[in-house]
Order: sequence, then structure tokens, then C-alpha cells
Amino acid sequence: MKGILLLIVSLFLFAIIYKPIQVHPAQSSGLPLTILLYTLATALPIIGILLVIKKFRCFPGADKWQLSHELVLLLTILVAIGISVYFAGFFIEEPKMRWNLSTFFDSMLRSLLVAFIPLFLPTVTNIRYALTPETFFQYPVSKQDEMPAEDMAQEISIISKAKREELHFQIHELIYAESQGNYVTFYFEDNRKPNRVVIRNTISDVAAQLAPYTSLMRVHRAFIVNLKQVRSKTGNRLGYRLKLNSCSSEIPVSRNNTAQFDVRMQTMRRSVHQ
Repeated sequence: MKGILLLIVSLFLFAIIYKPIQVHPAQSSGLPLTILLYTLATALPIIGILLVIKKFRCFPGADKWQLSHELVLLLTILVAIGISVYFAGFFIEEPKMRWNLSTFFDSMLRSLLVAFIPLFLPTVTNIRYALTPETFFQYPVSKQDEMPAEDMAQEISIISKAKREELHFQIHELIYAESQGNYVTFYFEDNRKPNRVVIRNTISDVAAQLAPYTSLMRVHRAFIVNLKQVRSKTGNRLGYRLKLNSCSSEIPVSRNNTAQFDVRMQTMRRSVHQ
């Protein structure tokens, strides 16, 4: 919602400064108020489109960003803004002589002139990340006998509020945890039995319980990984894919978490070599 509010404010300020061709105030209000009313009229379709996309997951997540998806979303929002501006004109200005194609296309053109630059700026940033070449980095393997004694003895307890379940394990045993709706699956080293445990809880609640442990990080909305189990990473600032010990699957790191992941891995590696 904050992003939508920022977009609406940006559209208003840009329209005030830019003043597209032949934009004029309505008869009952000045130019700033006219532009404000038109800007507010665009809020509902933008909110509606984004809510539909979020609910039905029309596009992949940020870690799988694609230019084609971004351009389709941009075009959809621009068309929705143009249509809303056209119909808002019936209430903001004199409604006579507006029900025609020339007025409709004029509304679409002016909406494009005002909204294109503010909407396209985030896409430019994403393109810069997408064009960054992928890199591969391999981390030194952490052998069990090289781990600090406190890691070997540190026990973690995860409490499930729903069924009063408790899960106990040593911190070095955990490889990663994955969200599956209202359940979280914990994957452990092969020498721990059982090495796969499911408890009824949300990933957010589990992440909050694991927050004191710096070697455990929520790298994605659905994944928490043990950083000491990471073997390698592939990708760029748009997102990473991790290979973990005793794990055949690749774990995604979302774009918003890549910087923090790098910092925490560097910090952990420095502490090991001190």
C-alpha cells in the first residue's frame, strides 16, 4: 500500500511540474486541484490491478523477474489509467461532447505522457539488475570437526502454538526450513533421525523464533537456511540460487535479501578465520 501511495503522489507531482500539452483546469477548480482529482481517480484501478495480480499470482516473484512480464504490467496499468481518466472527466469537467473516440484517445495520450516516466523508472532499475551477468561463487565446506564447540552444543526449540508441538535440534543439524502453507518442513542432516520434520506453524513465526541465531537467515518468503550449510551461490543482484549440503534442490534468495545475504556470509566467514 505504501508503494501505491508513493506512485499516486509521484504522478501528481510529475503532472504539476510537467504540465502535458493542452491540460487545462476544470471550470470549477484550478489546475492543481484538477490534476489532483484526476490523479485520485487513477488510484482505484491501480489498486485493483495490483490486488488481482497478488491474489492470483499472475506474475512470478521478484526472484524470477522478466522484462516481458514487467512491460505487460506497465501497459496494463497505463491503459487502466487512461480509461479511468476518460470516465473521471465526466464528473470533473463538463460532460457534454465527451462520449466519442477522439476524447477517449486524447485521455489515453495525456495519461501516457504523464504516467509513463514515473511508472517506467522502476523498470529501468530492474533492467539494470537483470542485465548484470550471473556469477558463481563456491564457499569453503564447513567440516563438522571445524565447527565451534558452542555450535555443536547449541540446541534450538521451535514451539508450534497451534498444537503445542515442540521441535528440538542442534543448530548445526538444520540445513533449511521451507514453508508449505500453514506448515513448515525442517530438513536436517542425514545422520539425524528423522531428518525431515513437519510442524504446524507459519514461516514468519518460525523466523521470529530463530532471529537470535545469526547463522540462520530467512532468504526468501518461503525459506530459512543455515548459512553454514551453503556450498555455493549462482545468480546476480536480481536473486541467487543456493546449493546446500545434503540437498539436491536449489534454494532461492529473493532480490530484497541478496545484499543482506552477502554481508552475513562475509561476516560469518571472517569470524571463522579469526
